[in-house]
Amino acid sequence: MSHKSLHTIVRLFTLFILLTSGASPARAGEATRPQWDFHFPMDLPTFVSGSFGELRSNHFHSGVDFTTGGKTGLPLYAIDEGYVARIAVSPVGFGKALYIAHPNGYTSVYAHCDWFSKDIEEVVQNLQYQKESFAIDESFAPGQLPVSRGQVIAYSGNSGSSGGPHLHFEIRETATQKPLNVHHFGLPVEDDVPPHIEAIVLYPLDEQSHINGSREPLYLPATFHSGQFHLRGNPQLTAAGTIGVGIETIDYFSHSWRRCGVYSVQLRVDNVPWFRSQIDGFLFAQTRYLNSHIDYALRRQQRKVVQKSFLDPLNTLPFYTTTPEKGRIRMEGGQTRQLSYEVRDAAGNSSRLTFQVNGAAAKAGPKTNTAPQLLKINPFQPYFISIDHFKAEFEAQTFYTEVPALFDLQENPGLGIGAHFSVLSEDIPVQRFFTLTLPLPVEYQKSKRICAARVVNGKLLYAGGQTQDDHLVLRTREPGTYCLSTDTTPPEVRLLSLPAGRNYSRSDRIRITIKDDFSGIGSYRATINGQWALFEYDAKNNVLNGWFRSLRLTQGQRHQLELVVTDQLGNQTNFSTEFLY
Repeated sequence: MSHKSLHTIVRLFTLFILLTSGASPARAGEATRPQWDFHFPMDLPTFVSGSFGELRSNHFHSGVDFTTGGKTGLPLYAIDEGYVARIAVSPVGFGKALYIAHPNGYTSVYAHCDWFSKDIEEVVQNLQYQKESFAIDESFAPGQLPVSRGQVIAYSGNSGSSGGPHLHFEIRETATQKPLNVHHFGLPVEDDVPPHIEAIVLYPLDEQSHINGSREPLYLPATFHSGQFHLRGNPQLTAAGTIGVGIETIDYFSHSWRRCGVYSVQLRVDNVPWFRSQIDGFLFAQTRYLNSHIDYALRRQQRKVVQKSFLDPLNTLPFYTTTPEKGRIRMEGGQTRQLSYEVRDAAGNSSRLTFQVNGAAAKAGPKTNTAPQLLKINPFQPYFISIDHFKAEFEAQTFYTEVPALFDLQENPGLGIGAHFSVLSEDIPVQRFFTLTLPLPVEYQKSKRICAARVVNGKLLYAGGQTQDDHLVLRTREPGTYCLSTDTTPPEVRLLSLPAGRNYSRSDRIRITIKDDFSGIGSYRATINGQWALFEYDAKNNVLNGWFRSLRLTQGQRHQLELVVTDQLGNQTNFSTEFLY
């Protein structure tokens, strides 16, 4: 037996041990399938409109979204006995959310609610009036707010950053608040539809690599026939050097055309298990690593969501089972390798795609390279750059892999104040906040209305920042072009649906538009007859709702409403009106 053959056998045996013994540090644990016969949180037939682990903007979806037929106000039920451990109310994010801790060590979460049940709503409003704030986040001890299995605890809604009426439902480990894959808990939702594979992408991963003679990634659409998926047109593929593969795939549930995420993706190379991602749960501190899990640049440029089957050096997600190559595939001249994907949803439905890649000789480069070499940022080390007092500072582990150090200072093209500071490429994903320092012109050094702005498609977007002596300091995770700007325009405040004579006796609420044209709403405060009044902020619609059921007014009288709205830079609008209720 040749030395090369012996080496191959030893290597394959090593891979088998790694993939079956748990010895690989990148190995993801097998899913624990809990047995919990809980009460379903709704009492109507529903569809899943968002699955657990779905690939969202900058995060993995931490629960399951259930449709409510476009309606709000449907009763929501405690899935089991326990107690209300937390209530959070916010104009963004989860909106009105309830957290119930159960004796078995799990916590159930119900988000985007319209209203809470009578007893819980009373507790919430008392806290809001006590703190004089619509937004609250309060924890409770066992025994304070007990609930029983099947008890109505809230009503479905569209609050917070919800894009339409639905229930966002989660199950978490109580001790860690780690969201778990809800689909493993036996949801009564029909799913007999296998995942759909839309495309794969081949990536050159080192300086000597190429795909079909090109150094650019190759996007290859898939099609379905003869019982499985195939690459469209059966293309001939050649590759040299070290390459990686990614897959674009989605899932559907029975009787629904809503696009959802898949549960697991397995890649085999020459029938050897090579790379698997499998989403059973994650910590919220890990969720932004989604930007390393996917091809971030492709999503930003073309809105295609491709999951990579190879790991960046600083991707620390716990989802992966892989070999020491971490998904990278070495291609040699004259070699043919068979690659096979198997994609599964949480119900066990699966789809497959198999294709071949032929090895090609690496391209011989020039003996000497006289072109200037682009500086790269080592992700394991901090990095600092200063150009004419414009500064950028990055901590170690800000990036997932080595990135080009692209920085430039440009003359002002007639937008904002001063020079424009170009920071990296917008196609680079960033994990940690980095610091930008922009020098302040003398005439703006004492201004309270100066800020940083990001230039996007010829417009300025508010970025914030704090003035410190003769410069402005900004913490951000968004690469791009930055400059200084000002905001001196106060927010707009306007009554909506004003009844005749300002008589609200037959109305359920007072509706007021509040919006700002640049920096955004920073705060608002409403009083009626000199006392703080509860107005709910619907940020996505720029509306304040003063529900009369919550305003604690004596009926049959005239009342004086005063409203102060302030933007992020301190510009203020005072609004006053008298009304009858």
